[in-house]
Amino acid sequence: MLKRLVLVAALCVAPALVRAQEGGLSIKAGLSYDHVSNSGALPGSVTQRSGIAFGVSAVSSGTIGLGIDVLYAQRGVTSSVATAARHLDYLDVPVYVRVALPMASMMPFAYAGPQASFELKCGAGSLNCPDTGRPKAAFAGVIGGGLRFGARRGVSVEGRYVYGLTDLKLSTVSTTTSYQTRSFLLLAGIGF
Repeated sequence: MLKRLVLVAALCVAPALVRAQEGGLSIKAGLSYDHVSNSGALPGSVTQRSGIAFGVSAVSSGTIGLGIDVLYAQRGVTSSVATAARHLDYLDVPVYVRVALPMASMMPFAYAGPQASFELKCGAGSLNCPDTGRPKAAFAGVIGGGLRFGARRGVSVEGRYVYGLTDLKLSTVSTTTSYQTRSFLLLAGIGF
């Protein structure tokens, strides 16, 4: 229910944000590089999970403005033991303050703000993740920057770091301490 409410709110706010500030909409896609802090003693060798991210973005124009994204993103960890892997797929909704320096042919920008993420799927190898009381909604802080080439309908490239704040409650054999995601996204966008 919470996922639907946030998605509806994001879809309602985005057009108003764009119209009110003469900003633009864009489609974004790219790669997500993820790891989990404090991986504990998961069986086998644990490594980061690389995945994809894609979605839509609405940003206001001007030097200082607001932005909101709705992105599908893959996170988690992989392991040499299939049942120890945690492949988490999320719907990310970051809302951020954006600072841009409009120039003739390009516009560098930076942004920061909070993010709510809603779990769409969790896989452990070919199985579903065990129920460990893991929250289905997670919160994070985002910071990023990039370049937009051309006008509102131009192409953009950006890098984004997502610092997870919510304990994912991943079960391991050695520790019960907090587990949060840490992600780096490389995204390209096309405005329309």
